[in-house]
Amino acid sequence: MKPIRLKISGLNSFTEEQVINFELLTEKGLFGIFGPTGSGKSTIIDAITLSMYGKIPRNSKDFINTDSLSTSVVYEFEIGVGTERRRYIVERNIKKDLKNGGYKTTLARLREITAEGEKVLAEKEREVHQKIVEIIGLTAEDFTRSVVLPQGKFSEFLKLSGRERRDMLERIFGLERYGNDLMEKVRKVKNEKALLLGMVNGELSRYEGVTEEALKEALAKLELLKEEEKNLSAEREELLKEREKLKEIWERQKELNQFLEKKRLLDEKASEIEVKRGKIEKARKALSVKPYIDSVEETEKKLLLNKKELEKHAKELEEVSAQLEKIEKDYEITFREKEEKIPLLIEKEERLKRAVQIEDEIKRLSEEREKLLTEYKNLESNIKRLEEEKEKLFLSIENLKKNIAEKEEKIVSIRISTEEKENVFKAFELEKEFERVKREREEKAYKIEEIEKLVEKQKGEYERIKVELTEKEEELQKEESSFNLLEVQKPLSSEELFNFQKELESKRLKLIEAQRNKELEEKLEKTLKEVLEEREKLVGELEKTEREYVEKGKALDALQKEIEEIVRKNMAGELAEGLEEGMPCPVCGSFHHINLAKKVDEKLIEEKKKLERDLRTEREILQEKLIMLKSQLSGFTAKEEISKAELEKAKENLRGIDLEILRKEIEEMEVKFKEEKEKLEDWAKEKEEKEKVLKRLKEEKGQLALEEARIKERLQKDLKLLEEYKLSFEGIEREYQSLLKELENWKEKLGYANFSEKVEEINQKEKLIEKLREEVESLKKNLEELNIKREKVLEDLNQLIVRKTQVVEVGKEKRSVLEKMQKELYSYSEGKDVKKYLEEVQKERAEILQRESFLKNRLEEERRKKQEIESKKVSTLENQILLTNILKEQIEKLELSLSKEGFKTKEEALSFVISSEEMSEIEIEVKRFENEYTSLVANIERLEGFLKGRQIEEEHWNRLEERIRELEEILTGKRKEIGATEKAIHDMKENLKKVEELTKKKKELEHVIDMLEELDKLFQGNKFVDFIASKQLKYITFSASKRLKEISRGRYALEIDSENNFVMRDDFNGGVRRSVDTLSGGETFLTSLSLALALSSHIQLKGKAPLEFFFLDEGFGSLDSELLDVVMTSLERLKKDKMVVGIISHVEELKDRVPVKLIVTPPTVSGEGSKVRIEYT
Repeated sequence: MKPIRLKISGLNSFTEEQVINFELLTEKGLFGIFGPTGSGKSTIIDAITLSMYGKIPRNSKDFINTDSLSTSVVYEFEIGVGTERRRYIVERNIKKDLKNGGYKTTLARLREITAEGEKVLAEKEREVHQKIVEIIGLTAEDFTRSVVLPQGKFSEFLKLSGRERRDMLERIFGLERYGNDLMEKVRKVKNEKALLLGMVNGELSRYEGVTEEALKEALAKLELLKEEEKNLSAEREELLKEREKLKEIWERQKELNQFLEKKRLLDEKASEIEVKRGKIEKARKALSVKPYIDSVEETEKKLLLNKKELEKHAKELEEVSAQLEKIEKDYEITFREKEEKIPLLIEKEERLKRAVQIEDEIKRLSEEREKLLTEYKNLESNIKRLEEEKEKLFLSIENLKKNIAEKEEKIVSIRISTEEKENVFKAFELEKEFERVKREREEKAYKIEEIEKLVEKQKGEYERIKVELTEKEEELQKEESSFNLLEVQKPLSSEELFNFQKELESKRLKLIEAQRNKELEEKLEKTLKEVLEEREKLVGELEKTEREYVEKGKALDALQKEIEEIVRKNMAGELAEGLEEGMPCPVCGSFHHINLAKKVDEKLIEEKKKLERDLRTEREILQEKLIMLKSQLSGFTAKEEISKAELEKAKENLRGIDLEILRKEIEEMEVKFKEEKEKLEDWAKEKEEKEKVLKRLKEEKGQLALEEARIKERLQKDLKLLEEYKLSFEGIEREYQSLLKELENWKEKLGYANFSEKVEEINQKEKLIEKLREEVESLKKNLEELNIKREKVLEDLNQLIVRKTQVVEVGKEKRSVLEKMQKELYSYSEGKDVKKYLEEVQKERAEILQRESFLKNRLEEERRKKQEIESKKVSTLENQILLTNILKEQIEKLELSLSKEGFKTKEEALSFVISSEEMSEIEIEVKRFENEYTSLVANIERLEGFLKGRQIEEEHWNRLEERIRELEEILTGKRKEIGATEKAIHDMKENLKKVEELTKKKKELEHVIDMLEELDKLFQGNKFVDFIASKQLKYITFSASKRLKEISRGRYALEIDSENNFVMRDDFNGGVRRSVDTLSGGETFLTSLSLALALSSHIQLKGKAPLEFFFLDEGFGSLDSELLDVVMTSLERLKKDKMVVGIISHVEELKDRVPVKLIVTPPTVSGEGSKVRIEYT
C-alpha cells in the first residue's frame, strides 16, 4: 500500500481542511512529521486509520474538534505490483450526536479510480470496513501493529501471546489458505479430478468403434476410390483434348451462322432503305426550292401589313390637323398675357430677393454679434484663470530651484572618497574573520575544559561500576547453586504427568465405552426377542395364505373344466339344430339323426364365467399378499441376523472387562494425579521465583557489564577526542594571534575602533547619496516640466489678450452695418413678410410662364406629330411600290426553281420538306445499314474461307459436352468421397491418439485421486497452518535479530522459545536470555523497531502486493545521540528496499536527517486549527 493524498478537517486540533500530498512527501523514501507537543502530529495517523477502519488507534472518544460539529477524512492510496496497481479513495464523515451525546457516521464510501472513471465499491459503514479488510488483508489491529505504529501500539506485536500472534500472522500472511482453505482446495480438486475421470470415461465411450481394424478397412476403401478417380480423370482428359480440337471449328461455325442470320435480316430491310434514300433525295431538292417559297410568302405578308399601315397614317393625319388648330388659338391668348405682366413681376421679384438677402444678412450678423459676446466673456474668464496659473507656476519654480540646490549641497557634504571606502571594507573583512576565529578558539577552549571534566567523572564511574559488577557476579553464583539444587529435587516432569493424565483419560474412555456396550447389549437382546416374536407371527400368516392360495387354485381348475364341458355341449346343440332329415351330418356323415343334443341356456354359461373371473381375482390378491409376506419375512430375517451380529460384537467388546474393577482403578489414578500435579505446581512455582531472581540478577549483571563497556568505550573515545581538540586549538591560537596583530595595524592606520559600524555608516551614506541623487533628478525633471508649462501659459495669455481686442473692434463694426441694413429692408418689403411676399410674386410669374410654356410645347408637339405622320405616310406609300416590284421578281425566280427541281407547284415542293434533324437521322440510318452490310459480307467470306467446308453436327458436340459434364460431376463426387474418407481416416487416427491419451489420462487421474485422498486425511485440523506460522515467525525473528544486532552494535539478539514467545539475548552478558517484559524503554524501542521493520518488509498485502509504507510515532526520545544515529541510518537504508518510512517526533536532531519534512503548526488562541506545510532539507 502506498499513500497518495490525505484530507483532514474537524479532527482533534485540525479545524479547517488540510491536504497532505504524500506523493511529494514520500518521493525521497524517508520523511518526518515534526511539530511541538499538541500540534496534531499523531492525528495524521489517527486520520488514516479512521478513514479506513472507522476508529482511531488511541480509542479516544473526543476526537472531533471542540469548535466543529463534524469531522471529515478522505484518504487516497495505491496498492499493487509494477504496472498492476489499483488506486482507491476512502472517505468518512462523522458528526456529533448532540441528542444522545455520542457520534454518528453520516458518510462512509470507498471508490476505485479506473481508466473509465470512478467506481463506487461500498457506501455503508460496515461494507466499507469489510471491503478495506478484503483489499488490504489486514484488520485495524494488524494495521496498527505492523504498518502504522501509533503512540502506545509500538511494542504490541512484541508482547502478544502465542495464540494471538499466530492468528495475526495467519491473517497478514494469508496462511488461512494452508488450513481449511487448503483442505477445501484438496477436496475441491479431488472432486474435480473425480468429475474429470467420469468425463474421461464418458469420452472413451464415445470412441467405442475406433480400432486399428476399422482404420485398415478405411485405408483399403481409400485406395479403391483413388483408383476409380484416376480412371475417370484419364477419360475426362481424352474428351477435353477432343473438345479442344473441335472447339474452334464449333465456335467459328456458330459465328458464321450468326452472321448469315444477320445478313438475312438486312436483306429483308433493303427495300425500306431504298425508300428512305429516295425520300432524302426529294427532301434535298425541296430544300433548294424552299428559300424562294419563303421569300415570296414573306413579301406577300409585308405588302399586306404595309397597306394597313398606309390606311392608319391617313386617319391619324386628319385627327392631328384638327387638334393643332385649337392649340394655336389658346397659345396666342396666353402669349399676349405673358408679354404684359412678366416684366413687372420680374422687377418686383428682384427687389424682394434683395430684401431676403438683407434679412438673412441681418440674421447672420446678429448671430455673429452674439457669438462675439460669448467669446468675449470666455476670453475674460480664461485670461483671469491664466493670470492665476502664471503666478502659481512662478512660485513653484522658485521653490524647486531652492530644493535642488539644498540637496546638491547635502550630497557634497556627506560624500566619502573611493580609497577610504576600499580600506574600510578590507579592514571589515579582516575583522569578521578575526571574530570567527575568536569564537572558534573560545568554543574549543570550552570544549577541552568540558571533556577534561567528563573524563575525570567517567574514570570515577568506571571504578565504581567494576566493584558493583564483582559483587553482582558473586550474588549470581550463589543463586545459581540454589537453582541447580532445586532442579535435582524435581518431581514428575510435565511430560510424565501428561502421559499419566493421558493414561487416566484412556481408562475413563474405556469405562465409558464399556458402559455404552453394556447398555447396547441389553438393548440388542430385547430387540432380538421382539424380532423373533414378530417373525413367528409372520410365518403363521404366510402358511395360512399359501393354503388359501392352493385351495382357490383347485376350485378355479374345476370350474374351468365345467365351463369347457358346458361350451362343448352347447356347440353340439347348435349343430343339431341345423340338421335336416335325409341330409348328411357334417360330423359323422349319417343321413338319419336320432337322439339329438340339446342347446344349453346362455345365462348359465355367463354365470359360470363370472364365477371364474371372481376366483381368478381372489387368487391374484392372495398371490400379491404372499409376495408381500415373503418380503417382510426376508426383512425380519435380515434384522435378526444384524441384531445377532451386533449383539455378538457388543459381547466381544465387553469380554475381559470388569466394570467395578475399572471404576476403582480410575478413582485411585485420579487421586494420584491430583497429588503429583500439586507437587509439580509447587515445584514450578518455586522454580519460577528462582528463575525470576536469576533473571533479575543476570539482567542487572548484564546492565552493569553493558554500562562498564559503554563507560570504557566512551572514556577511550573522549580521551582521543580531547587530544584532537588540543591539537586543533594550537592551530586556531596561531591564526588568532596573527589576525589580532593585523587588525590592530588597520585600526591605527584608519583611526577607527569598530569597522563594522564604519561599514554600516558608509552603506547608509551611500544609500542616502543615491536617494538624494534620485530626488534631485526627479526635481530637475519637474522643474523642466514647470518651465515648459509656464512658457505655454504666457503664450496662451498673450494670444487671449490680442483676441479680446479683435473681438471688441469687430463687434463695433457689425453693429453699424446692422443699422443700415434694417432701413434698406423696410424700403423693399413695404412692411410685409419678405419671404411670403416673394413666394406670391414668384408663384404668379411661374404660373404665367408655365401656362405659356405648356401651350407652346403642345403646339410644337402637335406640329411635329403632324409632320411625322405625313413623313410616315409618304414612306409607307414608297414601300408599297417597292414591295410590289420585289414580289414580281421573286415569283419569277420561284417558278424557275420549281421547274428546274421537277416540282409543278410550290405546295408539291413543300410536301417533301423535312427537318434537318430528321434528314440527319435517315442519312445515319442508311449509312449504318450500308456499313453493317459490307462488314457482314466480309466476315462471312472470312469464316467460310477458314472452315473450308468443315462442319460439326450439333448433336455430336452436345453429346461431347454432356459426357464431360457427367464425368466432372462423377469426379467431384468421387473427390468429395475421397476427401470424406481421408478426413474419416485422419479423424480415426486422431481419435486413436485421443483414445491412447484418454487411457493415459485415466490412469494419471486415478493416481492423482489416490494421492488427494491421502492429502485429505493429512490436512484435517490446523497443524499445517501452525507449522507455517511457526516458520514465518522464525524467519521474521531471524531478520529482526539481524537488524537489532546491527543497531545495538552487536549486543542484543532476538530469539523465540519453545512456546514461540520472544526472548532477548544479551551477548555482552554471557548470552543471558531475558523476557521482553523486562526490557527498558530504550531496549523495548530498539527491539520493537527491529521486529516491526522485519515484519513490514515481509508483509505481502492479500498475499500479492508488498507493503510499501511504514509509520512510527514514538520512541526516539528514549535514545542517546549515537544510538539515534544508528537507528536513522538503518531507516534510511530501507529506501533502497523500496519501503517508504515516515517518523513522527519532536526530537530536533532528526530534522536534519530526513530529506522531506511535514511541519505541523499548532492551533492558535484566535481559533485557527493546526496547519501543515512541506519543507525540504
